[in-house]
Amino acid sequence: MIHHLVITAVGSDRPGICNRLTQVVTHSGGNIVDSRIALFGKEFTLIMLVSGETNAITRIETLLPSMSAEHDLMVVMKRTAPHQPPQYTYRVECTINSEDRMGLTEAFTQFFSNHQINISELSAQTQKAATNQHNEHTDQFHIFISGLTELDIDTDKLKQAFERLCQTLSVIGDLQIHAKVD
Repeated sequence: MIHHLVITAVGSDRPGICNRLTQVVTHSGGNIVDSRIALFGKEFTLIMLVSGETNAITRIETLLPSMSAEHDLMVVMKRTAPHQPPQYTYRVECTINSEDRMGLTEAFTQFFSNHQINISELSAQTQKAATNQHNEHTDQFHIFISGLTELDIDTDKLKQAFERLCQTLSVIGDLQIHAKVD
């Protein structure tokens, strides 16, 4: 029987750390189904979905704690069910660009929550920007959010609500709504 395990690892970024984690998984007989890596500050962050027979998953769960201690990583593991393609009626994607201000990510995740849209992907970045109209340096903030909903939504009303939110927050936003294609 195939089992699944989600692994999250965080630690100081350095060459070879990703390779060491993937070696533990593959040498234990696990298969990497999906993974993401990001750098936050000076920290390496990995999240990975692994599948394997019972003995492979148990071996990974046994070996990762000692390997993580050797490499000063914080590792969290959780068994999970196999990935099921999500059922949805619409895929909703938005991008937001603005001067960096606190609360923007929360405002748009709240928008998705209020409209019963499950967030499936989120990327938010602050980037150093050029000089603004007052000859000041301002950081620019970029958000991309993608979500799925099973609801039969009024797409015009959703777009209008999004535009109102963007106007209220003085940000530039774009909302794309894609109907599921069978």
